[in-house]
Amino acid sequence: MVAIYLLVTLIALLAISFIVSMLVESFLVTQRTQTQLEETTRLALEIAPDMDAANTGGLYELIVRRAQEMGGRLLVMDADAVVQLDSASYQTGFRLPYREVRDVLIGGKEASFGFHKIGRGEGGEAAWGFVDDSVWAVYYAAPVTVDGVYVGAVVFSALLQDVEDSVSEIIRQITIAFALIAVTMSILTFALSRVVTKPIVELTGAIRRMGRQTGVRVDITGSDEMAELGEAFNRMSEQIEAHDRIRDEFVSNASHELKTPLATMKLLSESILYDQNPDPALMKEFFGDVNHEVDRLSRVISDLLRMVKFDQSEEPLALGRVRLDRIAREAAERLRPMAHKKNVGLAVSAPEPVAVMGEASRLDQVVTNLVENALKYTDRGSVRVSLARDGEDALLEVRDTGIGIPEEAIPHVFERFYRVDKARSRETGGTGLGLAIVEKIVALHGGDIKVESEPGRGSAFFVRIPLAGEEDEADEEIEADDAD
Repeated sequence: MVAIYLLVTLIALLAISFIVSMLVESFLVTQRTQTQLEETTRLALEIAPDMDAANTGGLYELIVRRAQEMGGRLLVMDADAVVQLDSASYQTGFRLPYREVRDVLIGGKEASFGFHKIGRGEGGEAAWGFVDDSVWAVYYAAPVTVDGVYVGAVVFSALLQDVEDSVSEIIRQITIAFALIAVTMSILTFALSRVVTKPIVELTGAIRRMGRQTGVRVDITGSDEMAELGEAFNRMSEQIEAHDRIRDEFVSNASHELKTPLATMKLLSESILYDQNPDPALMKEFFGDVNHEVDRLSRVISDLLRMVKFDQSEEPLALGRVRLDRIAREAAERLRPMAHKKNVGLAVSAPEPVAVMGEASRLDQVVTNLVENALKYTDRGSVRVSLARDGEDALLEVRDTGIGIPEEAIPHVFERFYRVDKARSRETGGTGLGLAIVEKIVALHGGDIKVESEPGRGSAFFVRIPLAGEEDEADEEIEADDAD
């Protein structure tokens, strides 16, 4: 980038130098030609009396003196373009039909000038003291009139070498100035580029290190775009690190959850295998334990597969109008035997129909998991399920009088494989994935879930899911049936 910037700058400087030199040369040439053309015109008026009087001697002295004053060469021609006098005495008697002469003698112009190259064959070497065949000169012509009659013409020729020298000097000075500017800009640009590109280099190095290790961070200074880029990189690094940690914990927990029932089944099966005369009652008990561990392993595998599908979004929701109050009642009825077995009360409060847009099977899993989880951790008291409309949302509340959740554990209850009471969870057959699955399903339905708890006094889970909209006639009929 720095090299491209410098190249563009140099090209711009060269273009400026060329344009300036052209403008200066044009200005100087224009100024020179106007001045010398006016002098030639005045000279034509001045020599008219001498030509009329045929004062050759006085006329020759005049043009020699004026040629020196004007810094060039003067020719006096008659009306036939034949040189009568030459201040350099080289072309006297020659007919020189220059275009400028034709313009004033034949074309009737008051004055004319043109640019010519002085060559060796034209006496340029001796007349001008110049031997370069490519030297430019300007020829000026003005008519000599006596009483309105053309009697001849004056031709003045002058080199433009001094103009070229002046332009060359200006170009040289501009080149030196631009060279100094270019050198200064190069030094400043490289110095500033090191300051500007240093954060980029550091960020590039950090990205390369990230491919080999985690926890890479970059130092952030200032508040410009590079600082924002550094902050974004650090956030990305933190997220990657968090994902790696969650992945490692997930693999570790999943491996442990799968290994535990397998180890138990292996121990039980070996006890029966190596016993020569096993007791039938003991064998039945062992096989019951094996069956329990198989169910537990099956639940773990099912929950793991379900979480993977959620993460990969392989199963999009089959959305439809779902009566959430019905799902809550049906789930409570299925779990009522579990409540009776633990002598825990289970009640459902849904005074009005509540319809949401969602998938019935997955919403049933949300209610079932929450109620089953509440029953598992409630040894006495009750579990109450409440459902009502709250603004534009359906509010599902599952409240229990169980052991509760410590305050420090509340932020982690929806993490995969997290257990507040690990011993109790394994005893009840929990996988540690139930609440994580619930949170995922609720999020897929555009809702959210929160928990409030106090150790020893129970917990309450609050689920919000957007309502499906206005009830139709079918809902009203169902509401009447429920009331009956």
